[in-house]
Amino acid sequence: MIDIRLANIEDAESISFLGKKTFDQSFGYLFKDRKDLTDYFKRTFSVEKISGSISKPHNMYWLVLDGDLPIGYAKLQLNSSSEFIDCKNVCKLQKIYFLKNYVSRGIGGRLQSIIFEKAAEHQQQYLWLSVLKNNEGAINFYKNNDFQIVGEHPFSIGKENFEFWVMSSKLI
Repeated sequence: MIDIRLANIEDAESISFLGKKTFDQSFGYLFKDRKDLTDYFKRTFSVEKISGSISKPHNMYWLVLDGDLPIGYAKLQLNSSSEFIDCKNVCKLQKIYFLKNYVSRGIGGRLQSIIFEKAAEHQQQYLWLSVLKNNEGAINFYKNNDFQIVGEHPFSIGKENFEFWVMSSKLI
């Protein structure tokens, strides 16, 4: 039974694990130097960093469970403007990841609906996100869910440079 619920501080360890595991499953192959990836994990997915992020009032996390097994998570950042969206009430879907065996099973759509509802409750008019330009599966998922490409930006991790699309969807 798949359960989706708002995460709390006690979930930081599960989110930390999922962050490292799902990022590695999705993008690990892009790194020539594994140290760049492990350094990124230490900076981004430490339990302390996740705990601090969960405790901020403008951040919302969801944890997805298959029974007792954490299989995915998402992070929404309320009131997070984008240079590509001319509106004040904008939020960012900063992270949404699932373990590889749970991708393309309809769970992402369920989670996205929950996130959209919560964002609309907070009077957010648009939701935006960044997606790697060569991540065709994610791009198609978002396009099929009313997102449009509105811009692009670079991002570097260690010695690797990436190009991202910025996609957005009108909420209310």
